[in-house]
Amino acid sequence: MRQKTSERMAALARPVTNLASGWYVALPSAELRRKPRQATLFGNAYVAWRGDDGRAHVQSAVCPHAGAALYGGKVVGGTLECPFHRWRFDDSGACVSVPGRRPPARAAVTPLPTRECSGYVWVWYGSGPPRYEPPDLPDLQARRFPSTRSFRLADPTRATTRRILENTYDPDHLVALHGLTVAGEARITIPTTRETPNGTAADTGPEERCDATLTWPSYRGPLGAVSNVFGLNADEFTLRLRGWASCQEIEYFADGRRLYRMVLAVTPIGEHHSVQHISAAVDADGAGIVGWLRALVHRAEVQVAARQDLPVFDTLLPGDRHGIYVPGDEAVRRFRRFYQQWVELAQRG
Repeated sequence: MRQKTSERMAALARPVTNLASGWYVALPSAELRRKPRQATLFGNAYVAWRGDDGRAHVQSAVCPHAGAALYGGKVVGGTLECPFHRWRFDDSGACVSVPGRRPPARAAVTPLPTRECSGYVWVWYGSGPPRYEPPDLPDLQARRFPSTRSFRLADPTRATTRRILENTYDPDHLVALHGLTVAGEARITIPTTRETPNGTAADTGPEERCDATLTWPSYRGPLGAVSNVFGLNADEFTLRLRGWASCQEIEYFADGRRLYRMVLAVTPIGEHHSVQHISAAVDADGAGIVGWLRALVHRAEVQVAARQDLPVFDTLLPGDRHGIYVPGDEAVRRFRRFYQQWVELAQRG
């Protein structure tokens, strides 16, 4: 059986460096059922499993007894049972049962803070407790929409988390790479208001988000012709971005009418080994066949743009020393400064 690209990457994963503290996707919710699942994150092996109440848990995968992989075990009575000697671990990571004897006091596995929303199981990376919650968009649960109105992508890449996320702050590449010929120029603005995690004072930590708004005028050329046929062109398009250091929530508007919303997230498998996740829900934009066709066009827009980025991501040189910056790069540089603050936070403790 042919190995998936992401599985081959996991086998070669090395510990990540320069990774920001934040929420990362362990795996899509639909992939975690009754059976425990392996998850390679940050260059280490973890196990994801569901308790009897259906809640997701993610913990280190190596049994502290004899080193067996816990993702080869099973869930028994709300605990995770090791396949080797049947030691059982609860959702806190503590060993609560050993056949024939009392569990050793030090026997435990390390749990990661875990949330489940927007169709994903998320884990928190970094020292200390989570400082905010992951983006929660219930409409992104695929089962709530017809297949043409919601979709998700998972694309392995050799890009780092920062490289994947900073791409949204780069308006120049919209025309240069994606060929979005427009009747003017694409612009990006970043609010100057400082927002801190949990309402804390500005000098106690980094800003919680680096939000931005991208705008561009109507499409021209072949894309404009197609957009006009489907009634999708507009005088002004707007992309509103809520940007954390590890994920993004995006809304896309045409003349103030929202067309779709999406979450952009990352699974950092290892150093320069990542999976880019996109989950999108297309708003109802017309009834019957018209709405269905428009939904397909929006879906194609997102898919084509994502797939155009990947070959570039896979060839980007590591580091920033080779960069020559122009005024259009200022938003990317702003995000890089923001991101590095969360890297420093992850390295504390």
